[in-house]
Amino acid sequence: MMFRQIRIRFDTEKNVRPHYYWAYDLYSALIEKVSPDLAVDLHNDGLKPVSHYLLLPGRQNGVPGGMTWVINLLGKDTIDEIFPIIASLESLHLRHYGTSLRVSEMAAGPVIQEKDFVAGHLLNEQNSGGLRLQFLTPTSFKSSEEYQIFPSIEWIVKSSVQKWNAYSRETVIDDPEAVEQLITYSRISGYSLKSYHYRLKGIKIPGFMGYINLEVRGPKPLVRLYNMLISFLAYSGVGIKCSLGMGGCAVDPLSGQRTPD
Repeated sequence: MMFRQIRIRFDTEKNVRPHYYWAYDLYSALIEKVSPDLAVDLHNDGLKPVSHYLLLPGRQNGVPGGMTWVINLLGKDTIDEIFPIIASLESLHLRHYGTSLRVSEMAAGPVIQEKDFVAGHLLNEQNSGGLRLQFLTPTSFKSSEEYQIFPSIEWIVKSSVQKWNAYSRETVIDDPEAVEQLITYSRISGYSLKSYHYRLKGIKIPGFMGYINLEVRGPKPLVRLYNMLISFLAYSGVGIKCSLGMGGCAVDPLSGQRTPD
């Protein structure tokens, strides 16, 4: 596995107020430019090799004077095909909203190899158990056929394991006991959250935004594995519908503690 994050800064037309759910239409416009085979794969059920979200100006974690589209490409084939398309973008037209977005700036992060990401966490002696997980766009989980508007340790851990295993080619987490230990030894130590709906295909999906502080105790190998899985959520997204603009997140060490980049 390899993955890469790209950030595109857009200038919007005057008197246009963007919304988080515009990410779905940006994604649709991008998919129109890929090969038919990849387009079919991206429309199939299951986890997609693309996660993305919008950061809006003047809102939590947004940027002034425009909006930023964060795109994560997961897998060599996805990077090889989609990155050149993204790099050549000058503008995108959102038909549903009758507006065009002009690309004003683009920043591409490095290609991260799975083995380097794993080594950076599992072999890091300074790995701590304190992380802040910021929900940058509306986020939700689904349990018992119901959308959930508050995160739980169980859902976060299981989401991180599911997404890691879907993309990993070398370090699959296939030990149910280890997953249960990750849940047992970790906790939410603080939070600031608010409910938020995400509009998608004519419905409003209930979710939340804000942040939670996560702490994990236990053997050092378990702590390192936990931090690796949570850190990967910054690329895979957390919760449901991460290929449609939900679940965008950032992971940072808690103040005064150190974790690997």
